[in-house]
Amino acid sequence: MQPRQWISVTTICAALIQACLTANSLPEADKITSLPRQPHPQANFQQYAGYITVDEKQQRSLFYYFVEAETDPASKPLVLWFNGGPGCSSVGIGAFGEHGPFKPSGDILLKNDFNWNRGK
Repeated sequence: MQPRQWISVTTICAALIQACLTANSLPEADKITSLPRQPHPQANFQQYAGYITVDEKQQRSLFYYFVEAETDPASKPLVLWFNGGPGCSSVGIGAFGEHGPFKPSGDILLKNDFNWNRGK
């Protein structure tokens, strides 16, 4: 990886870590109360989604999807997951196909028994 790419990656990670560490101050407008086709509208954890500005001058932002631990989220470690490779979405694949709280099944979302926000 070239030095300039490392700077970009470091900047992105720093912005995401800062946003996640200040989770108690996430904008109320970013709070998700339910997702489309979610079978139980009231999940037993908080979810947020929105944009983090990484370069105001160039008007560049990153999308984030933040899910708290199911139990005692303040004491649980924070995990940042980035899928790699072109065309591999961290939201579509990582969050809803592998490690997130829900998994698609036909036209509904089911609870993912192997999610990373169980907090165990």
